[in-house]
Amino acid sequence: MEPPRNLITRILEAAFMLALAAFLIKTAVGWILEIWPVLFAIAMVIAVIIVIYRIWKHKHDKDLGQW
Repeated sequence: MEPPRNLITRILEAAFMLALAAFLIKTAVGWILEIWPVLFAIAMVIAVIIVIYRIWKHKHDKDLGQW
């Protein structure tokens, strides 16, 4: 069994974990802000392809009532 840690050790450990989490969140947000135009363009291309496919499928479907 592990001996109990004193209060200062627990406070320092929590402060380190909080600083590490803040750094990682800041890094992730910065990375997303840098690449969001590329992600948006990819999402728009995929959305257009899906819409075109759905229209083509609807026009070439034998049962015209189904979407």
